Amino acid sequence: MAAGHRGRCHPEHTGHGIGATSPVAAALRREMGVHSLILTVVTSTIGSGWLFAPYFCARIAGPSSLLAWVIGGAMAFMLAMVFAELGSLVNSSGALAQIPLLSHGRFSGFVGGWSAWISYVTLPTIEVLALLQYLSSVMPWLTLDSGDNQMLSGAGQLMGVALLVLFTWINLSGVNRLAQWIDGLTIWKLVVPVLVAIVLMLIAGHWSNLQLPTPQGDSALVNAIGSGGILFSLMGFRTAMDMAGEVRRPQRNVPLAMAVGLGICLLIYLVLQLGFLVSVPPQDLHRGWNLLTLTAHGGPLAALAAGLGLGWMVTLLLADAVVSPGATGLAYLGISARVTWMMGTCRLLPAAMGRLNSRGVPHWSLISSLVVGTILLRVAPGWQGLVSFLTSTLVIALAMGPVSLLALRRQLPAAQRHFQVPCPRVFCSVAFVIATWAISWTGRPALEGAVVVIAVPSLIYVIVQSSRHHPTDLRSGLWWALYLGLLVLDMELFSKGQPWELATGWHLSVLALMALAVMPLAVSSALTDASPHALTDLTHAA
Repeated sequence: MAAGHRGRCHPEHTGHGIGATSPVAAALRREMGVHSLILTVVTSTIGSGWLFAPYFCARIAGPSSLLAWVIGGAMAFMLAMVFAELGSLVNSSGALAQIPLLSHGRFSGFVGGWSAWISYVTLPTIEVLALLQYLSSVMPWLTLDSGDNQMLSGAGQLMGVALLVLFTWINLSGVNRLAQWIDGLTIWKLVVPVLVAIVLMLIAGHWSNLQLPTPQGDSALVNAIGSGGILFSLMGFRTAMDMAGEVRRPQRNVPLAMAVGLGICLLIYLVLQLGFLVSVPPQDLHRGWNLLTLTAHGGPLAALAAGLGLGWMVTLLLADAVVSPGATGLAYLGISARVTWMMGTCRLLPAAMGRLNSRGVPHWSLISSLVVGTILLRVAPGWQGLVSFLTSTLVIALAMGPVSLLALRRQLPAAQRHFQVPCPRVFCSVAFVIATWAISWTGRPALEGAVVVIAVPSLIYVIVQSSRHHPTDLRSGLWWALYLGLLVLDMELFSKGQPWELATGWHLSVLALMALAVMPLAVSSALTDASPHALTDLTHAA
């Protein structure tokens, strides 16, 4: 592409990454430092999941859950490093929408951005649901019993809407106010989980629990990572990219925040998992880890604390059950708006989504996230029913990363990259295989639901754009249809309970071969030059 070519998408500019000085650059303010960005990653990673994941992982994998966290952390780190390079190149808020647009054109930009937005916009609702369910232990009028489940009462739904409105107001106040809230809340979120884990280990200390066998054999690790909450808990690293447009020195600070934030969170989760494993009373494990049942208001950790007579810890856990989901919901409401802001700026969604208010905040995008979150609060089946689905949609969006990285290495060979992954072809191939495994591990219902929710709007987008005689770059994005179709076919044929069910090792091999076959096609189908609809100036990259 010729230097200086101008398109319709105007991402921010720092003089070193993609983009150039633009009206957006002057409006979307770079006021967030690396300290606040690291804390944003931490607060996005440690939400309501820390109160549940240790329990579900222990039931699935027993002591092997510690290894599952290490493997899940390694998988998240591989994907994080791919996006660290992309973040040093494309340092704009909502970059998960801009990156596929940049390398593969409009259709891929829509698929990638829409997949990310689906997961982001639903997370605040999930966190509010968790928060209200915990509060119902002291305010029972918030929920109603429905069989074995709890549903929000009318009053609970009104309080949920009020919380979402509060989160929106804080985000509309501007990035400085958001950073102040995140900094304060995240310090709490760092201290409480570590304190709880250490106290449980010191007081209970049933170290013989670590010698009990793994419940589910060779599939235990896979199931713990995919459905035990590990992937769901560790994918918060990408928020550093989504806030990159408001970060000082993004080429340095975005990769640094990803690595440091992810490392801190993984360490906390490992300590939590160990604390949970050794604090379960041995008499509760006489039938094995997979039949462990802990019931108490506030969740399994509160049940353990109550059983040990630690009333102060129960109170602390209930307080944290408000703070952790609240801070995470607050962060993700703002992050979801950054994705739709970028899609609106690049004309992948109505242009109103790309407008900013006087504080440099994408107000219409925030309001749309509030509206969707309110609707979801009404129709959502509950916290657990949405986690696997959201993980599936998010990892589908992240799967674009390795493909785009290799394509952009060819399209923009001279662009400055302040961080680069080593041996990019091998590294990206492994990362794409990891993403493929992760999507599959979320389970058949979650994957098939995610594909439907992504495919139908994508088809509508193509039809609408074609009817207006607007180009869609469909040929460059058709690999998405092949990839998602093969994933669904694999689940229908080779997953558990299907006609040709494969053992875990063989199934992983089939998925790896499928990913390695699709990836070269995906990379080769990229645009010849980076899309002018995602750039304003390439004079520094020519």
